[in-house]
Amino acid sequence: MKTKGELFKEVNEKYGIRTTAVFHFNPNDELTDEEYQKQLDFYKKMSEINWDDFEDDESDDF
Repeated sequence: MKTKGELFKEVNEKYGIRTTAVFHFNPNDELTDEEYQKQLDFYKKMSEINWDDFEDDESDDF
């Protein structure tokens, strides 16, 4: 089993994602291997999003 602290450290190292989640959870909480991998996969997908696609290009009527 790995901890949430280990998860956030790996997410930062692998994907360059820093999250404030570390302030909302006990970093010593344990995750099953399945939960850990599921969370890691989630952050991997988040790192693949091109956030520039969400910029306001002012071409809409809103």
